Amino acid sequence: MSTQVWVDEVRDMLLSGYVEDLDVITGDVLVGASQIFVQGYASSIVKGVVIEVNAELMYVLQVTSTTIDVLRGYGGSTAAAHTANDIVRVSPKFPTHRIVSSINDDLADISSPAHGMFQIRTTTFTYNGGVAGYNLDTSDGDGGYYPVDSIYEVTHAAVGVLANEPEIISWRLKRDRATGSFASGNALILYDGAVPGRTVRVLYKSPLTPVDTTDLTKDRSLTGLPTTAYDLPTLGAAMALMTTRPIRREFLDAQGTSRMAEEVPPGAISASFRYLIGLRKDRLVSESARLAAQYPQQWPRHSAVRSHQWGYAPR
Repeated sequence: MSTQVWVDEVRDMLLSGYVEDLDVITGDVLVGASQIFVQGYASSIVKGVVIEVNAELMYVLQVTSTTIDVLRGYGGSTAAAHTANDIVRVSPKFPTHRIVSSINDDLADISSPAHGMFQIRTTTFTYNGGVAGYNLDTSDGDGGYYPVDSIYEVTHAAVGVLANEPEIISWRLKRDRATGSFASGNALILYDGAVPGRTVRVLYKSPLTPVDTTDLTKDRSLTGLPTTAYDLPTLGAAMALMTTRPIRREFLDAQGTSRMAEEVPPGAISASFRYLIGLRKDRLVSESARLAAQYPQQWPRHSAVRSHQWGYAPR
């Protein structure tokens, strides 16, 4: 499923049944356009309000029937092209670009070693008996490199049996190397030998990948998050966005729809926030434990103690 599913889940969780005023654009909108045309379903679209189409906020400058003059890319959002029948949200309580930003913040947070979520990536190189240090090529395909938190396993292809991959016991990861020698800045130094001309395979732990803020149709699997943990970014983003709600209630110059005191008793929002904190904490413990069981902690292969015991002396 696409990233848009996460956005919709966060919004539904936060709105809790509240229905925002909606309209629909009737024609394509180019990036540089200063007008949009709508069906006219939402009478609340008036001068001075903020509307949202996809992930872009627009400030309404003037309304003439179903023609709306707008200021594009408002409130930190990015102007983008839109197509006929895209939904227009009027005065969105939780703008899409803020939801996406909160989802990415949560993916970064749970990728911390303290929280135990990660993804396993693989890179390979050909062993050369005359070379000890190898560039750890973690290219992302867009001119950059995937981050390396740690090396999980180093193996090499044995002679004769392709399925046999003996583990290389003694190695060291060196960071911040000169890119003239090691393009990625990471060098893997092998103190064990392998078979010249054969492939060395490196499994490494990397942080979860942020979602593409410009294309919410991309699949959630691209983040590297296990499918069983797909609820975590939703919970984390909802928590982050809820922190603005009590502050908004105290505004004196922008009063929303009146609510009876018994409908929203003191502390109700704080109680909901505490519930989300507890739920996310429990789910994070469960998912990090599941991941740790799949990729259990291994005795450091690069330690001087281990290398010495196996008869190798790191240089």
